[in-house]
Amino acid sequence: MRIIGVVLTILLIIVGIAFTALNAQSVEINYLIGEKNLPLAVILLASLTLGIVLSVLLMGFSLLKLKAKNKWLESKLKKAQEQLTQFQQ
Repeated sequence: MRIIGVVLTILLIIVGIAFTALNAQSVEINYLIGEKNLPLAVILLASLTLGIVLSVLLMGFSLLKLKAKNKWLESKLKKAQEQLTQFQQ
């Protein structure tokens, strides 16, 4: 299993190097306070990284919300089971 991880990492590095080599041209970025020339690969990788970070954050908030709801439902189920046990006695 560890060998598969190493091989995938090496393949990812090779693809990243090829991606950078194929997208080496400089692109002008205009934003509100100025402009900057950056390599296209840097811009694309920064956009990808930002997208991943935002997705993980949103998924994390959703996960926390679901965990809280799960705890609430478990407590509700426990109370219902206690009431059922009392009713059966």
